Amino acid sequence: MDVAEVARATWPGKAGAVATFLGLLSLSLSIALWTSRDPALQCPDCNCGEETDPQLGSGSSDGEARMGLGVAVFAMVLVCCIAVTYILERLKVTSFPDCIAYVLFGIFVGTLLRLMGGSSTAGYVLPNQEQLFLFILPPILFQAGYSLDVTDLFNQALSILTFAVAGTVISCLVFGLAMYGIGLSGASYTFSFFEALTWGALISAVDPVATIAVFNALKVNKTLHFLVFGESTLNDAVAIVLFRTFQGFVKAESPPTWYIPIFSFLGIFIGSAVLGCITAVVAALILKHTEMYKNPTLEFSIYLILAYLPYFMCEGLGMSGIMGILTSGMVLAHYAHQNLGRITQISSQQAFKMISFISEMFVFVYLGTALTTFRHHWHPLTIMWAVILTLLSRAANVFPLAALLNQWRADRISSKNQFIMWFSGLRGAIAFALSLNFAGASEETRQVVTSTTLAVVLFTVIVLGGGTFPLLNLLRVEGELPRAYETVSGGVSDNTNDDIGPTSTDTSIYNRARSLFANGSRLSAFTQIDEEYLKPMLITRTRAGNDATLLRLANAEHTMAPHEMDAVLETEMEEAGNERRIFRLDSHDAERDSLNGG
Repeated sequence: MDVAEVARATWPGKAGAVATFLGLLSLSLSIALWTSRDPALQCPDCNCGEETDPQLGSGSSDGEARMGLGVAVFAMVLVCCIAVTYILERLKVTSFPDCIAYVLFGIFVGTLLRLMGGSSTAGYVLPNQEQLFLFILPPILFQAGYSLDVTDLFNQALSILTFAVAGTVISCLVFGLAMYGIGLSGASYTFSFFEALTWGALISAVDPVATIAVFNALKVNKTLHFLVFGESTLNDAVAIVLFRTFQGFVKAESPPTWYIPIFSFLGIFIGSAVLGCITAVVAALILKHTEMYKNPTLEFSIYLILAYLPYFMCEGLGMSGIMGILTSGMVLAHYAHQNLGRITQISSQQAFKMISFISEMFVFVYLGTALTTFRHHWHPLTIMWAVILTLLSRAANVFPLAALLNQWRADRISSKNQFIMWFSGLRGAIAFALSLNFAGASEETRQVVTSTTLAVVLFTVIVLGGGTFPLLNLLRVEGELPRAYETVSGGVSDNTNDDIGPTSTDTSIYNRARSLFANGSRLSAFTQIDEEYLKPMLITRTRAGNDATLLRLANAEHTMAPHEMDAVLETEMEEAGNERRIFRLDSHDAERDSLNGG
């Protein structure tokens, strides 16, 4: 019997599932509150709440054994998460996003480790903030940019950039200034001015993983899908740049001039994007002017290294690695991907997706584990205000900007779509990882920010992420739009639009402004440059390459073992080498004959 069928037969029903979930969450919260008051828990590197053991040296065999045990535990947890994802897909359960299941697994594992006194095992395995940014988050953000449809992104470019840049700045300022004022009034923990703005920047980082999963399952209209996905993808980069800009002024001896943060933000943002584009263009040129496609191993190796290189280059130069790798992923997908052989196109796409999927799983398990294994400093009033301000700052971002954009958009953002965009502003891995790197004036301030951010993340993931499906059904924001609703420029008109369009008394100035911002017209110049100059310069005209090898593998009478597939690829490489040698000999003979004839 299939695992999904067993799960379907033993499923306790909605009431039982809800009761189990609430019981587990209540137990975990109780343990987290209890253990956070224990002064013996200390881990300055990752704040994991490790019990200090003086007999345990960093290089001892006991430490290696504990590291191995911890890795094995988390590996088994990831296997369980994959099994849960498979079961949810087979059962077609869209009302329970799988990322919530990952968080619950993390809470459960952290609870067991805390009760068994094995929190140091988690402390050995869980990455600190530097490791999280260097090794876990880059694959997630690269895949976000690599999988982004550039054409649809360009069609919604103005709206996406408005929400991602201006909207993130608005959310940061609203949250930061409000929290600063509330702290001065004594209604919450007190933060300095730049501490509050730094926290506002990190809490503005939106994580759309759960929402996009539900959107894909329900096939919501394209306008909503690309606005949420595009805005949240670029939003992370903007939030990180803002965070690093404001954090640089937290411990400054004197307040900076007002324009210094603005120019610092623009310099980091633009510089990182340019560096990411340059790296991707170099990759496209290398793949175009070489024949690496005839050796998929070499081709994929250099492609993988160049894909993640911008992140480390930007970090080393003091810029934003997130912005660099995000831009690089988009440019690689648009140009360099076309120069790959068929085998590498398929293998790289699946490899990037797989690495991102495992990283996402680990991050959500990490969030759940952090609830019970980290040493927290809970401040109830600060948590309450943080949740309220998170919702209010998102509203101050979405609704005014949507109303402004609707003055010029051909396909207006309906009030239903605006409400979904506000509701789907989930916080996740980026916000929590940034909170671990928060450099407050005191250790207590850092712990308050970390703990409160974790509470906000869990609230948005569990409550808002879990409520997205019922809300979509309630508002009936679903269904792909038919082709008849598409505009001439390729955009999609939302058939759920309940806003009133412009009247016939609109002035010619208004009409010209609207046509300027209409989908496609503002991008016609870039599209022409892209088709006439950039693509011919960066993309090879043909790359048949190893299509014959793919056919040979697909038409095999039996499933090939790895060593058999290696033999087929080696044969393909030898035949390609022979073809090159024959071509060179023929060219040499032809050149000699022409000289003799002359």
